[in-house]
Amino acid sequence: MAEEHSTEQRKKRKGRISWKAIGIALLAVLVLVGAGYGVIRFTQWRNDGSAYAERLSEQIGVSAETAQKYAHINLESASQFACINMAAEDYPHLFESTRKTEVLGVTVPQWVIYIGEDGDKMTQVLYYDYRQLQKFGTGVKTDAKIGTEGITAGMTPEAVQQYVGFAPLKTAYTASDMTEDYKYYFKDQNTGNTVSYVITVTYADGQVKTVTEEENYFILSVLTME
Repeated sequence: MAEEHSTEQRKKRKGRISWKAIGIALLAVLVLVGAGYGVIRFTQWRNDGSAYAERLSEQIGVSAETAQKYAHINLESASQFACINMAAEDYPHLFESTRKTEVLGVTVPQWVIYIGEDGDKMTQVLYYDYRQLQKFGTGVKTDAKIGTEGITAGMTPEAVQQYVGFAPLKTAYTASDMTEDYKYYFKDQNTGNTVSYVITVTYADGQVKTVTEEENYFILSVLTME
């Protein structure tokens, strides 16, 4: 009887240990999954150039040194890429993605923020999302022309982006307003040619003020030399 009782107790202890071990294992898995998700989210946040640009724009009118502290970044005076330095000639400060992309076979940062300055005061923040140019150089591919009549006064930037269907290539901030440029291309069903357009939306107090549209005659720079 004593042996049977002892055996039964050992079985109960094993059962309790097994459930405890399973619980610990499940907890460890959840911790690892949570940590992995946290790393992914942190990496995405660190590469969110539009968020940095918006935060920097909140400091227009102060010094670039103060603005970079506010945004928790370090502005640079030059890029790691020669072509970006050429584009940034008029801008004394910039901040660029550590990730790379290719535009027409040329390696550039995925995004760049250019800072305009007057004296020692920041006057302009320009954000370019170069990832949109990596496939064709003329923006995002669409099925057809986007009707600008759907972008009306009073719409928010979020509503405009939802209507257009993709993020702007360029966002420009000044002390008085914000401007977004949406660049896209599509294949004209009548001619078979690739057609490109730029939609420019200007906002005041967070709402659409004006909308303009211009065809991007990108082929001219290829066919002509000045």
